[in-house]
Amino acid sequence: MKHVDVVIIGGSLAGAACARELWRRGVDAVAFDRDPFPRDRVCGGFLSPGAVDLLDELGTLETIRSAGATPVRSSRIRVHDLAIDVDLPRPGLGVSRRTLDAVMANHPGVQQGTVRKVQRVGDTFRVVLAESEVSARVVIDGAGKLSRFTPRHAAPQFGVQFYEPGTRGDVLDFWFFKDGYGGRVTVEGGLSNSCFLIYKDALPRYLNKAGCRVTGPVAYSRGKSDFMAIGDAAGMIDPFCGEGMRHALDTGMRAARIVAEGLTRGARYDAIRGRYEEEAELRWRGKRRLGAFLRAMLTHPRISSLGLRRNPEYWFRKLWD
Repeated sequence: MKHVDVVIIGGSLAGAACARELWRRGVDAVAFDRDPFPRDRVCGGFLSPGAVDLLDELGTLETIRSAGATPVRSSRIRVHDLAIDVDLPRPGLGVSRRTLDAVMANHPGVQQGTVRKVQRVGDTFRVVLAESEVSARVVIDGAGKLSRFTPRHAAPQFGVQFYEPGTRGDVLDFWFFKDGYGGRVTVEGGLSNSCFLIYKDALPRYLNKAGCRVTGPVAYSRGKSDFMAIGDAAGMIDPFCGEGMRHALDTGMRAARIVAEGLTRGARYDAIRGRYEEEAELRWRGKRRLGAFLRAMLTHPRISSLGLRRNPEYWFRKLWD
């Protein structure tokens, strides 16, 4: 049986970022993903300024730009009878997950493989793949919102995504409407990526676009698990924040740093996991609360109109700060 220090379940954005950061820190790690890249995923396609900074730290930013990612400098937000333009604090990027994940997964630490089962044996893990087994000191769940390894509490909403010809320039368009909310942004290839979060009862009305993809139900919080969880497996950041990909990158890289430091000290797995979960919660708790607050506020036309007319930039710039 082969042994590695860290196994990551899932090699998409969070898993690939984690594997890359672990390798950068000298840790023997492998992320297994059951499906080959490139492939499309239901995603808004918006990399916030903070996500751009993390890609730069990983050393993949210029490759992603060369693959066709487009600059995003402002947002246009439509709520009820209002249309509000808000500049981003720094430029973001628009890019499809097909392109982004393919760049991130192009690394020896990301391999194709289906994880069937994980068993804990003392201070190690036995990871059963479709055709082999691997032992590891640490297992990290980066298998996404539909992970079988980390329980989550589902919400009555589904993600809907499709491409359309034509671009939006350097503007992120965002709508809040009766059946849900979401946005549209220019990505590579002269296309616009549209992605919306739709309540289940209204979902059939939004499936008539060619190439439409659906995922869900989404889950914003996770239950108890034996594994460290990153990205959507750790509980989605409200898509209203526009920070989903930043959350994936940040949690993957943060987990890698804490794991690398813990392994160097000879810390046990439970201590490493506890430190990561505490730090990740402190890091993202404010974003979760702000997204939930704004989403709730926008369901009340009078309250949202008053707040947005008085100081629209205050609310939305905080999302991408």
